[in-house]
Amino acid sequence: MDRQNKKTSPFCKQKEKMIFKMIGKVIKKLLFCFIVLILLQGFDESPPDKPADTSIDFTYPGGKHKALIMSFDDGCIADITLAALFDKYKIIGTFNISSGPIGTTQIWSVKNGDTIRQSYLSEKTILKIYKNHEIAAHGATHKNFLKIGKEEILEQINVDIQKLSFLTKRKINSIAYPFGAANDSVSKIVATTGITNARTVKSTNNFELPENLLLWNPTCRDDKALDFLDDYLKLNPKKLSVFYVWGHSWELGNGKRWDNMVQFCKSISNRKDIWYVGSGTLANYINATKKVKIKDNIITNPKGNLIVWLNLSSGVTRLKPGNHIKI
Repeated sequence: MDRQNKKTSPFCKQKEKMIFKMIGKVIKKLLFCFIVLILLQGFDESPPDKPADTSIDFTYPGGKHKALIMSFDDGCIADITLAALFDKYKIIGTFNISSGPIGTTQIWSVKNGDTIRQSYLSEKTILKIYKNHEIAAHGATHKNFLKIGKEEILEQINVDIQKLSFLTKRKINSIAYPFGAANDSVSKIVATTGITNARTVKSTNNFELPENLLLWNPTCRDDKALDFLDDYLKLNPKKLSVFYVWGHSWELGNGKRWDNMVQFCKSISNRKDIWYVGSGTLANYINATKKVKIKDNIITNPKGNLIVWLNLSSGVTRLKPGNHIKI
């Protein structure tokens, strides 16, 4: 029996068209609402969560944003005069000592082929001369860390730490690289010894804090310090800064270079906005600020940390370990 083709009535066709038209309108409205929602989210003015190091205005003790480090190498007898100068102007020095030559006289070759004769402080005089200053390592026998292997680098550092700790009854946590010679690989070796900061001799010509405390490039050498003096005295930073000077006391002599050092110390001393500090103390403070946490507008200084200083809308505040403050 033949099947008959069923034709859709005009009424049904019209009803289908109306249904499809209504569905189309609903889809258009939903799409419009979706686009508007995306645009509104894009214009959300609520501030994003900030990490602690950008949302907390840290200061140095007393609300200061500036610091001075004076770092001098070798431990020669010329340090006696320089340490006395620092004492006069209440400046903290960081004296980096090679423990091997202590109490001896050594002859060293220099770049131009000449030799220099150096006499080093004795064990009995070290603590007396540096009583107001930081004592740091400088490699037991002043070997270039880029020319020796890992085991010898560790020996140079650990022997220095052990001997200097024994002589001074202090914890040694800073080092100045002999010859300023260092790279990433060397700094990672140094990090295993308990040293928290290590200075190079590569000048930055600025007052920024270091990205890596174990490859700490100073601002300048002592013979350029006066060139940066006025800029730092006039500086009104809104973040932590440091003027880091390095050198050798035996290079100062008793002529113009020494006179410049006297002028520098006299001019930069007794400033209410400058923290006079050793490199180890400053490094410890920088590390302490990195341990502070902020969440839900509450700043927390964890137990076992150092006291940190904050600049809040209510003023400069000291936050003790184990405490928190709402902002």
